[in-house]
Parts: sequence; C-alpha cells; structure tokens
Amino acid sequence: MTKKLLVGIIMVMLCLQVVAPQTASAAIKQKDLEAYAAELGTNVEGLNRYLVDFEWGTIEEFEASSMAELREWLGEPVTKKNLQAFLDETGYKVEDINASLKEMGLADKGYERAEDILLYTDLAWVMGYPVTSQNLQELAMEVGLTEKELADLFAANGFDLYSYSTMEELYEVIYNDINGVSLHFLLQEVELSQEEFDKLLADNGVKLEDFSSYEELSEFVYEASGYYEFSREDYWEMMSPFLDLIGVSQDEFFRAYDHLESVVSNDPEAFISGLEDIALRAEALGDFETSTELTEEQGKELISIWNDLMNIFQMKAEFYLVDGNTKTPVTFEELLKITDIENRILLVELFDLQGNHLLNFTITGELFGSDLLTSAPAVEAPVQEKPAESEQKHEAPVLKEKVTPAKTATETVKEEGKRLPDTASPVGNILAFGAVLMAAGAALYAWNRRKKHSN
Repeated sequence: MTKKLLVGIIMVMLCLQVVAPQTASAAIKQKDLEAYAAELGTNVEGLNRYLVDFEWGTIEEFEASSMAELREWLGEPVTKKNLQAFLDETGYKVEDINASLKEMGLADKGYERAEDILLYTDLAWVMGYPVTSQNLQELAMEVGLTEKELADLFAANGFDLYSYSTMEELYEVIYNDINGVSLHFLLQEVELSQEEFDKLLADNGVKLEDFSSYEELSEFVYEASGYYEFSREDYWEMMSPFLDLIGVSQDEFFRAYDHLESVVSNDPEAFISGLEDIALRAEALGDFETSTELTEEQGKELISIWNDLMNIFQMKAEFYLVDGNTKTPVTFEELLKITDIENRILLVELFDLQGNHLLNFTITGELFGSDLLTSAPAVEAPVQEKPAESEQKHEAPVLKEKVTPAKTATETVKEEGKRLPDTASPVGNILAFGAVLMAAGAALYAWNRRKKHSN
C-alpha cells in the first residue's frame, strides 16, 4: 500500500462519510444456520468443528451477512452424484480418499471415509487435482501460453512440466516459489524486462537471494516498480462520475488531495496510528443503522470520533441546510438527528486549519440516506490473484471490512441505559463505516512500511 494509494482511498471515503447508505451487516439467523447444518448431515457445533478441522475457520470468522453469502463461499455439499463425478474426473478411488484422510490426520478427528467430507471443494483440498492433459491445457491457457510453450519455459528453468503428479505442485512452482518460472510471470505481469528487473534490484541495494518468499518478492516488485501507483488524475478519472453527482469539481478534488498528501507526508506514523485508533473506536460502537440504536454515551463517542477524524485530516467541516435563498448552518450533532432534509439541500464545506477552502459538496433530499454509494466507484488495493487450490489451506473469505459481531440494539439499551432521542439519521453509521475503511487502508500501508523497514 503506497502513500498515494492511501490518500486516494481516504479521498473516496471522505466524500462518502455523509452520503453513503446504511451499511450495518445483518447476522445469520440461528434457525437458518441450523437448517443448513442439517442439510449437511450435522448440527451447528459439528459444522463449526468441521470447518476448523478442514482449515476454513469458524463460522464467526466468515462474517457472512446472510446464508446465501455463506453458501456461496462454502460451495455445494458432497453428494453421491458429485462424489462419483469427482472420482471419474480425477481417476481416484474412494480408498485413495480414505488413505489421504488418514495421512492428513483427519481420520483421527472422525473423518475416516470419503462420505465424511461435507463440502465438495474439500475433495480437491484433500486429494488435489491430478496432472492430466486437460488440466495442463487449462493451466497453459490461464497463463497465456500453449502447453508446449509452458513445457519449454519449465525446461529452460530446470523443471519438467510432466514430472508433477498434482496441479497443486505446479501451482507452487508458478505462484508460490521463487524460481525462474514464477519470476517470468511476475515480470510479465508488471511489464518489466529481465534487465529492468536487475536494475530495480541494484537501485534498491538488494539481490534476488535476499527475498525469503515469493510474497515478499512480489510485494517488492509491485512497490519498487510503481506498478500499482495511482496519480491524483487517475483517482479523479475513477471517481469523477460520483463526484460530479455531488458537485465536486476537479480543482476542488485536487486541492483536497494535495492537502491530505501533505498531511500524510508530514508525519505518516502519527497519521496512521490516529486512523487505526479511530477504526477501533468506530468498531466498538457495534453495528447500527440509525441514531435511535445508540445510547447517549455512544452518541457522544460518535461525535468525538468525528472531531478527532477532522483533527487527523487537519480539516474543518461546516454544514448548511439550504432552502432556496436561505442558508442555515447546522452542527454535526444536529445533523445526526435529522431524518429527512425534504426539499432542502445539505451543503458540506471543507477547509484546512488555516481557513483555506478545499472543497464542498451538496446532497439533495432525494439522495440523503439513499443508496448513493452504488454510484461511487470502488477503489481497492490490487490483490495478487492465485489459484484457489494452490495451497493446502483454505483462504479466508475476502470481505470489505472485518466487523466484530455486536449485540442487538435492544440488548445494548438494556445493558447500557438511556438512549438518544427517537430520531433517525444515516450519518452516524456512515461515519463509523468510513472511519473503519479508511483505517483499514492505513493499516495496510503501515504494515508494508514496517515490513520494508524491517528488512
């Protein structure tokens, strides 16, 4: 995560804090989870144990917001029909699966037979896919080569494409180990020649042998080559359809972007730690959709988070409700209590601490609290793609943000006492959502900085 990428993410979220939809995640109902476990021939406790034993992690760690989401991630269950199809496709026998379960230590945990495997994808996880002509052709197509070209590439780097028994072993060579084959595809991805790569190493005072893992090497190449570097013009191009909708001009966006980049550059560690703290505080508020679900103390904390966020950004925000020619100032506290601005327009003006105008944007009554976020472009840190079966470990589901399961609003009120006035505004949840996502970007940035400096 580079500094410019961090600033770009913050610019997106800053504009969304007051306009994003209500985003609280809903927990899966216990009865639905019990029904799903029963479909698999077990109970919730057994399902959780199975997912841990087969290295998926617990159901809670999935943080799925619905059964549909959980089903989509885990995939179809094992049936007699698809088990036979797997055996036919791979050439394995049931006895082979049973032997593999024993070899992996899963038989000691109660999974002695192929029929004890609940999820179809776990068949491949246990056994791996054999190297067949069809699988080799599909792999070659995946990397943009013919099978012969892939075999020649392997041979040129001291490997025999046809000496491997499972596709997972091939994936290790291409995606997880440091070797001539994996380096070929990495340099191809970032459009670097071998000579340019050698110069990149020399300019940074490192050698190929200095990298202990492919992940470490690829992170270095991405960062040092600037492959994922975005300029403010790039961000404007991605975001302009949304920013135009709320009245932010290109000049305003550039001013705010330059201001935030200056803030980050001045004291990166303080900026990052400040956002990380904001994220923890916002997460501690739990899931909520409107201010009616917050206690008075939580409401005060939300206001404090907003003020601290503006301090970190070294900005001041002014809010106005515009009705015709009448422009009425409102505080953030007052804005939290507004349920509907009706025919008025919410005007938000942002300044630096010296009072210099950075940008302003407007939200109409039609857009206030609506699904405006669907108009905004997604800006994400690029992720290196790997085959699903490349490692003997399930990957965690990629959700936008980790949300700690929270008590319901009713439970919170019973335990914490007095609630805020019975009004509803989407601004509160928006602030927590924005703060958590911004700090997530900061955490990634901090992690890369610390890793780089520790090498």
